[in-house]
Amino acid sequence: MFTILKGRIVFYRLFDIASEIDLHMIEKLATDGAKRLRLSKKPYMEALQFTNPPISLDLKPFVETFQDRSMKVDVVAKLYDLGVLSLAFNVHLPSGTGFKELEEIASYIDSKGPFDRRALKLANEVLATFRDAFVEPEIKTDFYEDYTVYFIEKLDSPVDSDEFLRHYNPAQLLLNETRPLSRFAIEETTKYRFSYYPDDLVIVHLDNAFIIEPSGISDLLDVLEFANAQILELRYYDSILDNELTLIYQELSRKGGASLFRLRKYEKLARRLTETVTDLTEVTEKVNNALKVTEDVYYAKIYRTAMTLLRSKDWEDSINNKLQVIINTYKTLYDEISTKREQLLELGIFMLIVIEIFLAVIGFW
Repeated sequence: MFTILKGRIVFYRLFDIASEIDLHMIEKLATDGAKRLRLSKKPYMEALQFTNPPISLDLKPFVETFQDRSMKVDVVAKLYDLGVLSLAFNVHLPSGTGFKELEEIASYIDSKGPFDRRALKLANEVLATFRDAFVEPEIKTDFYEDYTVYFIEKLDSPVDSDEFLRHYNPAQLLLNETRPLSRFAIEETTKYRFSYYPDDLVIVHLDNAFIIEPSGISDLLDVLEFANAQILELRYYDSILDNELTLIYQELSRKGGASLFRLRKYEKLARRLTETVTDLTEVTEKVNNALKVTEDVYYAKIYRTAMTLLRSKDWEDSINNKLQVIINTYKTLYDEISTKREQLLELGIFMLIVIEIFLAVIGFW
C-alpha cells in the first residue's frame, strides 16, 4: 500500500457576507497584499474565464493536534464580488501518512468540526477589516457551504492512476465510511473520474473530491471552490425568493375593509414585486456569468461535473420558477389595480353626477 509523502486535506467553509464586494477596494485595503485568482496551466486557463477573479489573502497559520499528531494548518481567505467569503483550511499531512491514517484523520476532523467556530471568528475579522468594501455587510450564519478536497502531491513511489486504484479505492474516504462498501456504492462514488496524464487523478463527489496532482498546481482546487461559491449564492437567493413569496401571500390573503381602499397597498406591493424581479434577475445572471466556459477541455469538464453534482440546474430552475410566480402575481395585481382604478373613476363620476343633481334640486327650491 502506498504512503503519502506530501499532501493535505483542504476544508472549505463558505459564507455569504454581503450583497456585493468591491474587490478593487480590497486590493487597496489589504496591507499584506492580495492575489487575484489566475489559473496556471495552459490551455485550461483559457477555457475558463473569470468575469471578476476573486482575491485571496493568506491568514495566520496555526498548529492543530489531530489524534495525537500535530499538523500545520494554513488558512487562505478568498473574496468573491458576488458577496461570498471562502475560508480554506489546509491541513498538511505528516510525511509517511498511510491512506488508512488519512481516513481516520478525515473522519476525526469531520466528527469534531474543529474549524467551524474558528471559521465564523475569521469571517467576522475579515468583515471588520474590510467593512468599507462590502455592500450590506452581514454574515448569514444560516447559509454556508462546506466542501473537502483530499489533495495528494507526492506518493512514496511513482504510479499511474489505474495502478493506484487497483491498490486503493477512495470511495470509503469520500463517503467517510468505516465498513466495507458494496460494488454499487463504490461505482457510484467514483464514477466521475478524470485523468489528463497517466500519474494524475481527479474524482469529484458531492461533498468532496480526491485529487492526485504530482505538479502541486492547485488550479482544480480553485475551480471546485468557485463552483461552491456559485452554488452558495444560488441557494441564498432561492431562500430570499421563498421569504418574498411568503410575504406576498400573507399580504394578499390579509383581510381588510372595502377592497377599493386597499389600492394604495396593492400599488406598494406591485412596486416591491417589480424591484424584487429586477434585482434578483440581475444578481442571478451575475452569478451564472461569473465564470465563463469557452472550451470544453479538461478543467471545463471537471467544473461542469462539479456544478451538476452540486445541483446548479435545480437551483437555477427553482429560482426561475419562483421569479415566474412573482411575475404572474405582479400581472394579476396590476390587472386588479387597473380594475380598482376604473371603479374609483366610475365612483367619482357617479358622485359628481349626484352632487350636480343635488345642487340643481337645491337651486330649484
